[in-house]
Amino acid sequence: MDLTYEQRLRFAEMRENYKAIEEYGGKTKALSYVQFDYDVVHGLTLFMLKPDFDFEELERHIDAVLAALPAIKRIFEQPFIHLKEQNVIMPVEAVRIVNNATLTHIASHSELWGNVKNAEIKPDKLLTRTYEDNYGIYENLVFCNVVDEILSFARANIRFLKELVYTNKTVEINLLERVNHLNYFLALGKLHIGYSKSFDAYYAIALRCLNKLQFIVGGIVPRLKRPVYKNNRKRPASLKIRKTNILSMHKEYHRVYRLAKYFAKQSALPVGEITEKDVVKLQNDYYFFCRALCIFAVGHFNFCCDEKKSFDFKRVLPRFEFKGWTVDIKSETAGGVKTIALNIKKEDEYKILLIPSVERESEALLNKVKSAATADEYIVCAPYEEREGFAVYIDITSIESFRRLQQMILRGMIYADTERTECPFCNNKLSVNKEKSSADETVYECGSCRTEIHETRCVKTNKPYAYTKIAGLKPLWQNDAPSVDDRDTERALYFRNITDIDAAGEPVCPHCGTQCRIGV
Repeated sequence: MDLTYEQRLRFAEMRENYKAIEEYGGKTKALSYVQFDYDVVHGLTLFMLKPDFDFEELERHIDAVLAALPAIKRIFEQPFIHLKEQNVIMPVEAVRIVNNATLTHIASHSELWGNVKNAEIKPDKLLTRTYEDNYGIYENLVFCNVVDEILSFARANIRFLKELVYTNKTVEINLLERVNHLNYFLALGKLHIGYSKSFDAYYAIALRCLNKLQFIVGGIVPRLKRPVYKNNRKRPASLKIRKTNILSMHKEYHRVYRLAKYFAKQSALPVGEITEKDVVKLQNDYYFFCRALCIFAVGHFNFCCDEKKSFDFKRVLPRFEFKGWTVDIKSETAGGVKTIALNIKKEDEYKILLIPSVERESEALLNKVKSAATADEYIVCAPYEEREGFAVYIDITSIESFRRLQQMILRGMIYADTERTECPFCNNKLSVNKEKSSADETVYECGSCRTEIHETRCVKTNKPYAYTKIAGLKPLWQNDAPSVDDRDTERALYFRNITDIDAAGEPVCPHCGTQCRIGV
């Protein structure tokens, strides 16, 4: 397959992460939910970080880039260029240089004359010489490739370090809060066991590396509009690094040369070829992981099942029940694509179709499933943070993945419930809040967990929908500007929102994507 080195590296990392999932599924035939829960703690890995990651080596590489960063900034400002000279014929008003060649040329080209009067020639156009800055010299091409390598290196490691720092903040426990689910910390403990003891050992250096990498990206990205980079966007993706006079004798360019040699050495490290067979295997492993995580998410969201009854982990999954709600997790094939169906029932039925995909471009896959199967929601599960708007970030390295699934389940429970007498979040009583309700919107509130369920209608499409809030919650962004990080937004709302929100933190309509409620 035609993949970049970074993509092959990321693919190899995912292949290693999900390998244990496939091994577990291959050995497991029939088990009860109690056995499954035990395996999550002792054998089945649904969350992992890199326990053997060499932070000291990473920091050495980052420091090498930091040492060259001032030189990179100076090259952005004052790069070496060649002046490109050429003779062109231009209108008289645009000509700035007139020499002997100009006079000789106009004397022998009467077609350029505009008028001849009183033995004087008034030309329309003249031959002149122009000088153009040429940024496309070899050294600048090497510089631009090094800039790309630095950004690729920084972004790849920022993703991992952000996950680690974010996870460390996530596992902080506040026993007095009433915003997280009752089983939230129990689930975290099961997922995080084995890593919590070593967290303090590398948290400080991880945070330091993250700050350094963000400083590097912040120093380079604003300068990408400079001519030396902008004019060289079309260039060979890889160049053989040779030591020219400029790269060896100019101080700034010599720093770039040393970085280029380093990145060339890293790219030469064996990652392994990626074949179609490898992609199929990873897709199966990731699908298997999403199924296991669905069982875990439902089982830690009030739902229970017959703990003694065995189920086939690869085929038939258990039915979960909670008061009047039931959740069936089924494997379905739609349009040749393996999907996971979450059928949530109470008075009504709500079906969510999950489409696990390791492909970066999944829109065609989504459309294929939509044309072959009927559901209330179609959601692509992707192990990439840089995902399309219709996809949800579900990955073995993200400890919050199970909460994103619980967020979907909460939405399905609300739409499957028409009586609104029991809180789907904490199993206590719901009641209508008449002070917050209006003629256009009915608000149900739980006095225990402060869940608010708002029933309203889209003004533009006239379709009904629901959204949720936490009564009395003041998200952190209301003190300052809203966060631009999706995960910070999710955390601020404790995954209790069932719709997207806008920059002001307000829920938006799932039908038109705006704040279309009356009075807003």
